[in-house]
Formats: sequence, C-alpha cells, structure tokens
Amino acid sequence: MKSKSNLPIGVQLCLFLLTWFAISIVFEIISQVWISQASKEVGGIASLAPRTVSRFMQFIGTLVSTWLFTKYIDKVSLVSIGFQLKNRGKDIIFGIGLGFAVMAIAYFVLLSLNEIALVSISVHAKGIIYSMIFFILVSLIEEILCRGYVLGLLLTKLNKYVALMISAVIFTALHSFNPNMGTIPILNLFLAGILLGITYIYTKNLWFPIALHFSWNFFQGPIFGFEVSGQEFYSVIQQSRMEDNLLNGGSFGFEGSLLATSLLLVSIFVIDQYYRRKIGVLKS
Repeated sequence: MKSKSNLPIGVQLCLFLLTWFAISIVFEIISQVWISQASKEVGGIASLAPRTVSRFMQFIGTLVSTWLFTKYIDKVSLVSIGFQLKNRGKDIIFGIGLGFAVMAIAYFVLLSLNEIALVSISVHAKGIIYSMIFFILVSLIEEILCRGYVLGLLLTKLNKYVALMISAVIFTALHSFNPNMGTIPILNLFLAGILLGITYIYTKNLWFPIALHFSWNFFQGPIFGFEVSGQEFYSVIQQSRMEDNLLNGGSFGFEGSLLATSLLLVSIFVIDQYYRRKIGVLKS
C-alpha cells in the first residue's frame, strides 16, 4: 500500500483503530437483533449459526472501515492492501497445508506423550460447514485489519522489523480478553502475529496469511479438538487432557503451550529463510 496521507502515522493508526472499533460495535449491535438469546450457548453446534452471523457483521464493519480510510485518507484502492489474487494459488495451498501440518504434529505429539486422549469422533456436516465459514470470516477480519491495513500503513513510514513488531502487538491486544489468557498464550499470540506478518513484508499480499490463519484455527478447533485461543468450538475429534500444564496448553488450548512456542519459532524461521532465498534467486 502506497499511502498518500499527510497525517502523522501514529495519529492515522489511532484514528483507524478507533473508527474500526466504533463501526464494529454498530455492526455487532445490528447482528444481535438477528440472533436469538436462546441460541448463544458456547461450544455446541447450535451456537455456530449466531456466532457466524456475528462474525459476518464484523467482517462487513472491517471492510467498511478499511475502505473509508484507503479511499479518503490514503487515496488508494482497497485491493492495494494485498488482495491481488493473480498467481497466488500456491500461497493459498501452502498456507492451508502449513496450518494443517502444525496442528497434526501438535495433536499426535501430545497424544503420543499421553498429554491428551481421544474421547470420541463425531462428524456433523452442519458443524463443519458453519465452522469453515466462521473461521474464514475470522481470518479475513484479522488479516485485513492487522496485516493489510495496520502493517501495510506502518511499512510506509517505519523500519520493516519495527512495523512487524507493532502489528504483532496490536494483533495480540485484540485477543487480550479471550478466556484463560496467560503469559505463554500472550507470547504465542505475539509470535503468531510475527508469523502471519512475515510473508506480508516480503509479498505485500494477504492470501498466504489469510489461508494460514484460517487453516490454523479450523484444524486446531473443529478438526483436532483443541480450544481456539481459549474458546471452545464444535469439533470432529473430542479430546481430553490428562492434566493442565505448559506442554498441552491447559484450558487455553494448544496456543497456550510451549509446544506451540517451539512450532511457531520453527515456522517463522523456515518461512523467513524461504522468502530470503527466493528473493536472492530472483535478484541473481
């Protein structure tokens, strides 16, 4: 994104986040008009429809906020924040594959160490479909906000590593009110922000982080049965923990574990090296 704004970057960032927050509240209020109070039970399939409606309205609010700033403040197109789709098929496949690989490794490592146990397997087409839609919306909302606009804006004025750190802090702060938050979950959410932001720094494109974000959440919760950032969802695999500890993440789920910390650090290193070498090849 090549912003044409003359506002100080700190002022513009604060204005954008305040605008996004205010518009999101309006759209959330609208969504609540459609949602029956009786169907808000957390964790069951019955809760997926209203939660999906709520996320859809948040997605619309995020699009509206971002469009207002790109058009009237930055004077660039909404597409320029990273929505160019040409030749991005491999990025989408890679992102989905990486999210699946990390969650599969986490599940089978913890299973082999007797940190978790398989309770049952239950497949509900409605649950899977709603979960897919829900987590697609979550990935779009958070990537448009944290990578597309916030990181894209910061990169216009700041060192790329400083910009990456600030965007990761904002991403972490967005999850600060999630249930069962603690020191390791905060660290891992920050590292996830770094992981999702690295490719944007190299490509200025959103499709890899969107695909990875969706895949990470979808396979983590609705498939392998972990909590997603401390929240319970319908899952094909029902699992139980032998005890809550730092290896399995306890009630925050896999993202609260030291295993997640290790896998995030490895993923950050691998992706960073991949793009460094790719750029080196292109320059040679």
